[in-house]
Amino acid sequence: MKKKLLIYGAGAIGRGYIPWVFSPDNYDYYYVDVDKSLCTLLNKNKKFSTYKIVDGKYEAREISFEKCYLLNEEIKESLNVDAIITAVGPRNIPLIVDNLKKFSVPIICFENDSSSPDLIISLTGNQKVFFAIPDVIASNTAPEELRDKDPLSLVTENGVCYIDEKAKELGGDCLYIDKEELEKQWMAKLYIHNTPHCIAAYVGSLLGVNYLHESMQNAESEKIVGGAMLEMASVLLKKFNLEKEFVDWYAKKELQRFKNVLLFDPISRVAREPFRKLALNERLIGSAQLCISCGILPENIMLGIMAAFCYDNPSDPDANIKYLMASLKPGDFLKIAMRLRAGEALYELLLSKWDYNLNKLNNLK
Repeated sequence: MKKKLLIYGAGAIGRGYIPWVFSPDNYDYYYVDVDKSLCTLLNKNKKFSTYKIVDGKYEAREISFEKCYLLNEEIKESLNVDAIITAVGPRNIPLIVDNLKKFSVPIICFENDSSSPDLIISLTGNQKVFFAIPDVIASNTAPEELRDKDPLSLVTENGVCYIDEKAKELGGDCLYIDKEELEKQWMAKLYIHNTPHCIAAYVGSLLGVNYLHESMQNAESEKIVGGAMLEMASVLLKKFNLEKEFVDWYAKKELQRFKNVLLFDPISRVAREPFRKLALNERLIGSAQLCISCGILPENIMLGIMAAFCYDNPSDPDANIKYLMASLKPGDFLKIAMRLRAGEALYELLLSKWDYNLNKLNNLK
């Protein structure tokens, strides 16, 4: 008998990657999303295609599912599911919390934020909430030739999924690991993947390209991204005492996946919500602060931070960053928009390098 999964988020992870982890042979899928047009199209077609990149080729899987609910519709039905998966983005967790309270089943968080499980536990009272780390890049689209076959097509890498071992009864094609190993994998993903990944996207946006691999085809962009990765690798070795062999392997793997021309990972997906990525403890500002605390000058990460300041996408939820950047003096922008304090090291470094970094990025175009 198949297990039933209720998946919040019918995007890159929810549709593109989850079906490779929890096979349709063993699981039935129920989706929930806020995009009405997407829900309508999914329910009309009753299936979609996901492509996994294996040995430089696409491996196809056509996925049938039970239903895609528009958010809040799912709680009007007496759904009997075995587990819930969240893949909505950390900022959107509060939007679904009241709905999660209606269920007492295990919740697996495929969110790019290790604090998400604790947040859900505190707001729902459900103690069966577990963290998952998809060590994979999943695109929310596909190349034109695949979309011509199925407009709902998505592409994902052939990555590894790590999940808290306390959720192992759910099964699936993944690795259930203990707290120590989960923390190690998260540190690597947060700093060696997330930080350079979004920097590649912000630099790519300045270059005017649409996909991440196109950003990495620019020599200067690749140099900045690779430099940021080396800065973060040094932090993991100095501050978190991760094994050098593991860190070196992880960094090499990440650079190659960023260049994957089959993935078609949109700049707009990776760069979205720059304010969240620029939060004091997040992957840009937070990473730069960690470098400084370890005696490492985050030159390339600061270029990435400046590129994020310049991100210009009118449809992004954080589109106002462009207007704040244009209307405020540099020091005021750092204090008001970034909440940095005058006199602290990163504030002074960013201010002293402001014109130099801005000019260097503008010269990439």
